[in-house]
Amino acid sequence: MTYAEADLSPVTSPEHSPPTPGTMKTTSAYLAFAFVLLATFTAFAPLRAQDAGPSRDRLRVVDSTKIQVITMRDGSSLIGRIVSAGTDSVEFQMGIGRVSVAIKDIREISEADSDSMHDGEYWFPNANSTRLFFAPTGQMLKKGEGYFSDYMLIFPGFAYGLTDNVSIGGGVSLIPGELDNQIYYFTPKVGVSLSEKVHVSTGFLVAGTRGGTGGIGYGVGTFGDGDASALAMLGGEARVSRRIALVSENYLLPIDNNPIIYSFGVRFLGEKLTTDLALVNSSVGGGGIGIPYVDFVFKF
Repeated sequence: MTYAEADLSPVTSPEHSPPTPGTMKTTSAYLAFAFVLLATFTAFAPLRAQDAGPSRDRLRVVDSTKIQVITMRDGSSLIGRIVSAGTDSVEFQMGIGRVSVAIKDIREISEADSDSMHDGEYWFPNANSTRLFFAPTGQMLKKGEGYFSDYMLIFPGFAYGLTDNVSIGGGVSLIPGELDNQIYYFTPKVGVSLSEKVHVSTGFLVAGTRGGTGGIGYGVGTFGDGDASALAMLGGEARVSRRIALVSENYLLPIDNNPIIYSFGVRFLGEKLTTDLALVNSSVGGGGIGIPYVDFVFKF
């Protein structure tokens, strides 16, 4: 289990002439346009998926080690498993008995391991398993999955799975308000699952402003599933109920006196939306409960 960082040399230096204001404004405008374009595309992607209905490979019989969740076009959900599939309908076994479901009324079918049931209650997958508060975990987005995030209400971002093993992300700050003074970041990530509960990934976090650009590289290993994970940088998440998880993210900084940045908080889970409320403090903070932190993540 490893988590390593390496400084990258800034791409600007005092020897080079700074970009002209016109160039910076043009670059920032392109970044803003690209962000809005991606937001528009992903906002309509779920609608296209709804219209399409379930693919035929989802209309399959599974054994008792799996459960299936059928989402109907009216928004209701059925939890159980398909025991037979016909041309126009499927026979669906639930805890209360077997029902026949018309395929034309099905919007989506998803599958999960049977251990997603806890005391007769279905725990939907963690919509935010690829990161803690800010740091990435070893888990990856699946191809076509993505999310919008908003850190402290002023730093929106996105991530998107190009394949099951490659994703990209980025974001732009909302303040100070002038395009050529905004903070932006870009973060590609590559990873693989060695088993159901062992995941490794590596990537870069590149960030910049008008004054220059720099970043770090990282490697991370995560042990656990979407409901529990741990990192060598002393961070982790533990799901304690269907809609609540506890999260902590902590860093030992390699500078004078080796200060520790630590945080702890609660993640409120929805099927598509998660909200984090936390407190962040340091070992040289001089006491106090810490700085409040909040973020929102919407998965599509």
